[in-house]
Amino acid sequence: MTMDHYAGTESKGFQGERSIKFLKASAAITAFQKKYYEEVRQRAAEGEPVIWTNVGSPYEIMYAMDLPIIFNLHWSALLSAKQLAPYYLDVLNQHGYFRDLCRYCALPYGYFLDKDTSKAPWGGVPKPSAIVVDAADDPQIRIYELIAKELNIPIYVFDRTAPYEIPEGIWCDTKEKIEAESYREGPRLDFQMKETESLISFLENLCGRSLSEVKLREVMENSNKQFEYIGKVLELTANKPCPITMTDHMPNVINTQFFRGHRLGLEHAKALYEEVQDRVDKGLVACPNEKIRLMHMVVPTWFTPGFFNAFEEQYGAVFVWSVYLPIVQQLFRYDLKDPIKALAGRYVGYTEVGLLPPYWSQWVVHWAKKCKIDAAIYQVADSCRMLSGPMRLTVKALQDIGIPTFEMRSDYVDERDWDDARMKSQLSNFIETLL
Repeated sequence: MTMDHYAGTESKGFQGERSIKFLKASAAITAFQKKYYEEVRQRAAEGEPVIWTNVGSPYEIMYAMDLPIIFNLHWSALLSAKQLAPYYLDVLNQHGYFRDLCRYCALPYGYFLDKDTSKAPWGGVPKPSAIVVDAADDPQIRIYELIAKELNIPIYVFDRTAPYEIPEGIWCDTKEKIEAESYREGPRLDFQMKETESLISFLENLCGRSLSEVKLREVMENSNKQFEYIGKVLELTANKPCPITMTDHMPNVINTQFFRGHRLGLEHAKALYEEVQDRVDKGLVACPNEKIRLMHMVVPTWFTPGFFNAFEEQYGAVFVWSVYLPIVQQLFRYDLKDPIKALAGRYVGYTEVGLLPPYWSQWVVHWAKKCKIDAAIYQVADSCRMLSGPMRLTVKALQDIGIPTFEMRSDYVDERDWDDARMKSQLSNFIETLL
């Protein structure tokens, strides 16, 4: 394809809406992120290796080895929130990459291809020393390989297997069942332990450091405590009316998704719980005229978070549930006699938790009932087939228990095709049918 093929990819100039937030913790985590990025740049400047990674990789290992890490999807969401996605996606297209390449994963590649980093938020990110990516799907692996080639750095693909047999009955209603499921198929766990040990060797050889199992056990213990606080937050957000909405969930994603077991991640989870509990104790609610309780799957529109507040005043329609905070409730591993085995058990089924039936379907139905959800909004991004395709099965599971669903077609980070008025009109029409 010629460069002229991409001549029409410029941004329309849409500016996303700010969201309504109630929590000091939401501002605190943003301040922490900025400081964290500054520290990573400083450590890189002093010669320390930096690992570029993604959401399904066991970065508990990296925290235990005191390795600075940066998260591809967080950088992507940040670029989108700062209204920079069109610029860096245009860079990708001008380099000959087709427009429907998975934009959520590929957006940071546009950043690395661009030679003018002055536009980058928070001072930008340093060149990483290596990439560690989980084997989520083939397009993702190819994108990370392209980044590694562009930067001339090594890449490690953390592989995992699919389940041999689907579990019988409900697997996710207790922590004990969830932990037992990760050990149910011995060959899968054996493979994951070998894969975990191989990743440890890769990082030790790359960085010249050794992993301490004592330190890894401490990180795992911290993560369990962290997840317990998040679990308490989720119990509180199931209250009707809801004390906070999805727009306070969104900034706190960074804590649950990327700082698992990190000391500051644990401290923030505790502060988040205490603040939400205080709101409940004082009878403070997010939307006093709450009438319709909505859940959202999977990734939100990072470029206009205020969209999710747009239906509260007129309709009393509140997004009370979002995917990210609940994910960590599937990662409790309390048997830490062998921390490497526990870590392997945590990630052995990470992919199917968000994709395969009955895992994800059961999980979402469980929360829909718990939160007394009236309708589900599911976001379909044509460029992200890994998440958008299997979601149909979860949608059917919700419909089977009588929960109406609405398909929201929008890319997660790219506003170039976003029609704000049309999207609000469509969702308003759907909400009116519920009322």
